Amino acid sequence: MSSSTVPIVQPKNPEVPRSVIFKVYLHTLLMVVLPISTYFYTSKYFFEGDHGTTKAALVAAGIANVVVFSFIITAFMEDSGDKHQKRDKED
Repeated sequence: MSSSTVPIVQPKNPEVPRSVIFKVYLHTLLMVVLPISTYFYTSKYFFEGDHGTTKAALVAAGIANVVVFSFIITAFMEDSGDKHQKRDKED
């Protein structure tokens, strides 16, 4: 048998801008804090009686969806902004 060595190709490690990391951390924090606080706040002050906790949970789920959609919109806006910046640098 012949011993042949295969060169190991190291993937390039792209540098991630601090603004991207900040946005991910911010949305992660919002995803944890907002739905939980919304649930307890609405169940205590707005929805009392029968099915109060169910209604509060639905509102908290809606807030979680708002956070996810805001992250998606932010990501799309940032992505299109990067394309314009690269095009400007090439010109």
